[in-house]
Amino acid sequence: MKTIQDFIRNHRQDFDEGEPRSGHEERFLAKLKLEDQAKRSVQYTTIGKWFKIAASVLIIASFGAAIYTIMLRPDQAVLAGKNTTPDEIREIEYYYTSVSDQKLRTIKEMAGSGPEAEKVKAMISEQVRELKVSTEALKTEYIEGKKDERVLNAIRNNYRVLNGLLDHVINQIDQPRHKIEESSKNNLNIGYHETKFC
Repeated sequence: MKTIQDFIRNHRQDFDEGEPRSGHEERFLAKLKLEDQAKRSVQYTTIGKWFKIAASVLIIASFGAAIYTIMLRPDQAVLAGKNTTPDEIREIEYYYTSVSDQKLRTIKEMAGSGPEAEKVKAMISEQVRELKVSTEALKTEYIEGKKDERVLNAIRNNYRVLNGLLDHVINQIDQPRHKIEESSKNNLNIGYHETKFC
């Protein structure tokens, strides 16, 4: 700092008398304007990224809430009339619901976000809804009927079909990951042999 002050004091007369070249002020203002625009564009880009992240989180959360609402949450009528639902059905629902919960969490983690993930989520949501409607009809038939063992097996089968569907989705999502890992291992082995022979 001291050397700059000394330099200015020693050359003060040059600073007082010298004039900048023509157009200096316009060039200076243009540079300031460009710098200000660059700062604004970076600011808007950062805000845009946060909006994208927030939208992704919102989509995933709404998908989870929809699945919970459609399939995993017991109906209010069932909760109100707990005594009307036989123990056999409650046991089946409890077991398969807990298994389905775990598989749905796995699918959410593996699927991520994007157009393919949204297709998977929409497909699962539709299948879950259809199975839920079918299961509710079977439960009503079982409760109102003679408590036929075949109806109980049909209810159990619906939950098995749901879990089979979720297993299939998990395998389909996981399959490309295994292919990528396999090809990267193959590439690493090829690279190793190439360096060995060269």
